[in-house]
Amino acid sequence: MFSRQLALLGVLGAIAIGCNGGASTPLGKGGGGTAGAGSGTAGSGTAGTGAAGAGAGAAGTTTSGTAGSGSGAAGSEASGAAGSTAGGAAGSGAAGSGSGQAGAGPGTAGAGGTVVSGTGGGGTAGAMATGGTTGAGGRPSGPSAGCMKDVPAEPVGTNVIHSIDITGMAAKWAPGYTHRKYCTTIPKNYVPTQPYPVVFYGPGCGATGCEGNSFSGRTDVFIVQGIAGADAKGANIIPPNGSPGCFQAGKESNDDSPEGPYFDQVMNEVESKYCTDKGRIFAAGTSSGSWLSNYLACARGNRVRGSAADSGGLQFNHGTCTGGAAVMEMPGDSAMVKDQEGHEIGAALTRDMFIMLNGCSMTPTMMTFGSDSCQFYGGCASPVVWCNVGGSHQSGNGHLSPTGWAFWSTLK
Repeated sequence: MFSRQLALLGVLGAIAIGCNGGASTPLGKGGGGTAGAGSGTAGSGTAGTGAAGAGAGAAGTTTSGTAGSGSGAAGSEASGAAGSTAGGAAGSGAAGSGSGQAGAGPGTAGAGGTVVSGTGGGGTAGAMATGGTTGAGGRPSGPSAGCMKDVPAEPVGTNVIHSIDITGMAAKWAPGYTHRKYCTTIPKNYVPTQPYPVVFYGPGCGATGCEGNSFSGRTDVFIVQGIAGADAKGANIIPPNGSPGCFQAGKESNDDSPEGPYFDQVMNEVESKYCTDKGRIFAAGTSSGSWLSNYLACARGNRVRGSAADSGGLQFNHGTCTGGAAVMEMPGDSAMVKDQEGHEIGAALTRDMFIMLNGCSMTPTMMTFGSDSCQFYGGCASPVVWCNVGGSHQSGNGHLSPTGWAFWSTLK
């Protein structure tokens, strides 16, 4: 409104003066958003020509300042079309910010003629893709930040090992569980804009590098393999009766297990580099990795959508479960297991705990996943499945991909 008033004053001044012969200097239309040279002083008290377009439009060619004999009418386009360039830092020059007062002669120049520097019509920058929303169970969803990036310079379809230092743990864990490793496998025909489901796989005790598993070779998932803390041995292992080379989520473990921060920080790094689906993270494992996957389904159920565990259970000191992941148990030889204190911690008790936690029916129905016939505890958003595919240790390891994936594919 102020700029329009200024324009009106300028026009009235021009009418009052009449034909004095002073050629008014046109004030640029401002729409191009390129500021004048910024001298902006209407030279020797001439009819200041600095009434630049309000808004982003800069005061066009106001540098000459020779507005005739004081009669120069302030440019009739004082309101200048505010720079229409989106987000443009239009005309940063404060053109016409000089004296702007008409010298001798009746003509009052466009008053003041100050230019609002470079707000450029309020254009907003192109909207960036968001990091997704929060889905059921409080879990994040949507594409990861890595979907905005180029393909990492790594071989495709091959295991690649990474080193990572874990922070945020209690001081007691630092000696044995700070310096860790993990492996990734970019699927063949990887499309960096397509969010891939993630399988976080835990092998048995003793793994020090990348190993193959039943998910190897799949082109529809992004595989992350966890590796137990190599420094967790001797005096560094907690608890003292724990097993070296195993994940700290087994029979003798603590509710503040370092495997929680390890999982969090590995997944944060993976999501920042690769294009993954934050709402479809699955944990799977065999033997020690089975205990890890059950622990993550409990302690990280607000991030893990589902799990498949072969030959393991859930530690007695597991803390408070969150989120409610869908769970598949392949008990192997671990249906009934007790820790050294006599607590029942096997796969059967783990199954029952998740059934109650997720609010599922206690009466199962038979369903086929892959080629396996399993007991399905439904009636809930995160069902629980019991698949007894054999009674020996790790008898379900080869079933984790075909049977586990068939189960996970039913989840919303």
